[in-house]
Amino acid sequence: MAKQTGLPFVEHCEHHDTGAVNEGPIAKMLGVGGIPASTELAIVQRDIDASRETGVHVHFQHVSTAAAFEAIRKAKKEGLPITCETAPHYLALCDEDVLKYGSMTKMNPPLRSKADRQATLAAIADGTIDMIATDHAPHTAEEKSGDFASTPNGIIGLECAYGVCRKVLVDAGYTDDKHLIELMAVNPMQLMSRRPTDIAALLNVSSRCANKRTLRLSITEHPENVDLVLINMRENWAVDANSFHSKARNTPFDGWQLTGRPVATIIGSEIAFSRM
Repeated sequence: MAKQTGLPFVEHCEHHDTGAVNEGPIAKMLGVGGIPASTELAIVQRDIDASRETGVHVHFQHVSTAAAFEAIRKAKKEGLPITCETAPHYLALCDEDVLKYGSMTKMNPPLRSKADRQATLAAIADGTIDMIATDHAPHTAEEKSGDFASTPNGIIGLECAYGVCRKVLVDAGYTDDKHLIELMAVNPMQLMSRRPTDIAALLNVSSRCANKRTLRLSITEHPENVDLVLINMRENWAVDANSFHSKARNTPFDGWQLTGRPVATIIGSEIAFSRM
């Protein structure tokens, strides 16, 4: 079906039946089952081989291990139609952080080793990773407060994703602001066959003062296709899970100091959210 329609085959490359955290010292310390990196690599390699055979575009979701990134890197050099994404938490945290944040860092795939986290950052820097997605998974406080091994996988990340990524990627020198926007907005839209909004064509630059420039949404032929997120690049703020618009609070980033914050969302030329 994917080959016939030209659609990408989107794969959750983490198939395992047991385990709660990354296989290694932290799993042993917590006394819970470990999830080896090989569970991810096996799926990645299987579907790279399938792409080589069929020519189908395969997109790997929330990749988290050094071995998987190396396999994807080699496949891209081979010219295969392969893309991948990771999530903010794999860029910002490793399995050692489970000891600090507890069930707020239980997810699937799990937070990996410090070396895997470094490999994820390197994969951003060298272009192996095509995009960043939050893998947003809300759970109640009650669900996340039980025994670690039995609590559900997943954290929320939508409201602080940009600030966290800017902190660990741009501020740390792994990439720049333009590339971060491509990773979080432009490239995902293109994967889903949506044309990114050309903000330059909509921006009224007649005012010499940049702070007074406006978006002329009425001049576009298809206003229903104008989707934008406006970001205050200079805003310094602290993550406060209790003030999230989401009803869920399950995030390990509560209290983090960040720079750069979305202030408005425009969907189909209409303001869907604004904190201005």
